[in-house]
Amino acid sequence: MQPLTFCGRVEIGEGIASGLGCPTANIAIEEGLIIPALGVYLGETNYDGKKYPSLVCINDGRTGHNLKMEVHLLGENKELAGKHLRVEIFKKLRDLIPYPGEEIMETMVAKDMQDANKWFASDVK
Repeated sequence: MQPLTFCGRVEIGEGIASGLGCPTANIAIEEGLIIPALGVYLGETNYDGKKYPSLVCINDGRTGHNLKMEVHLLGENKELAGKHLRVEIFKKLRDLIPYPGEEIMETMVAKDMQDANKWFASDVK
């Protein structure tokens, strides 16, 4: 299967993911763009000529009307606001669930990062 590729400029977010230990670059999804289902995906982000293994969350924001892609570069904490990123999505990790509260979400995000690191370290891709 060919990876899905998206490009966009990073917008300043609310900082919620950073508070959960998973800083993200927020990219608005343009109207009319065909995207995969809402969920958490494994991908790769190309920034400044370098590729970074990434967690990608496609969601509709807290209001349900703000479709966006949140990208976490595994093992990195770069200031990316205003930068242009190219993101390839390889595999769906899990579906989104309604926000269960900060403590549970923090645990889920930590598990997502752990699962992503295992997948990128494995030979089965």
